[in-house]
Amino acid sequence: MATIIIAKVVYALKSDFDEKGNLFLSFSLTIMYLILSVALFASVTVWGLLFYWLGLVDNFGNGFYSALVSYTTLGFGDASQMSGTRLVGPMAAASGILMFSWAAAVLIYVLQAHLPYFIAKKDTTPSKS
Repeated sequence: MATIIIAKVVYALKSDFDEKGNLFLSFSLTIMYLILSVALFASVTVWGLLFYWLGLVDNFGNGFYSALVSYTTLGFGDASQMSGTRLVGPMAAASGILMFSWAAAVLIYVLQAHLPYFIAKKDTTPSKS
């Protein structure tokens, strides 16, 4: 869903490149960052809810923490992993790896939408000789 939102926003605002340039790039990247952050946070929340719903943890806070540590592939260096999440945690980690890769791909998409403007602008700038 986040990918569709980002694609529609970038495509709809693509004609504004000529007038706004760097400001538009900053705006697009900020919007993209916010949308991706919400999407990644929502995904971790779903994993946390799943951990809690399956009874693998005693409360949602512990479920969210376990999901976040697994999702980011950070590892449980500060505490031992709750034994119930040891089987499901790796699935959250795999999901996190895929989602962060997806976020990087979306970042490249947004940058590629902006690059033609900056390349064309560089080619039309008079050289100093």
